[in-house]
Amino acid sequence: MVLGTTYIYVSDIKKSLEFYSILLQQSPLYANEDRWVQFSNKIALYNKAYDVKIIGKEPNERFNQAYIDEFNKNIGTPKNNLVVFNFEVDDLKQEYERLKKANIGEISEFMYVNVHMPYWYFNIIDPDGNTLEITGKYE
Repeated sequence: MVLGTTYIYVSDIKKSLEFYSILLQQSPLYANEDRWVQFSNKIALYNKAYDVKIIGKEPNERFNQAYIDEFNKNIGTPKNNLVVFNFEVDDLKQEYERLKKANIGEISEFMYVNVHMPYWYFNIIDPDGNTLEITGKYE
């Protein structure tokens, strides 16, 4: 088994598209209206509000009953930050400065951990409050 795609639930697809395009330094490969955006590194943005608007308002040609039942069971606030996304870069200080200058989200100070090896990183918060960890060579 291999990991296919990691979907990140977003509440504002336009704001999140801008954030992740700047963060990942790439345009999406594919976008399906305002519902879903796929980047090349197996990260996709999913706008649940899109499905909320169309479920029950048109024939169920897009969704089967099992999807609708599961969807309705999980309506509400997404439980973000149950997973922390870790991105690796070649130059941590350079990436920190690039993201600070882009002003796309709240950025922490550099953090250092040395439990089994020296490890430097910083966090940035996306528009939905997800914590993204950025790590790499720190000199």
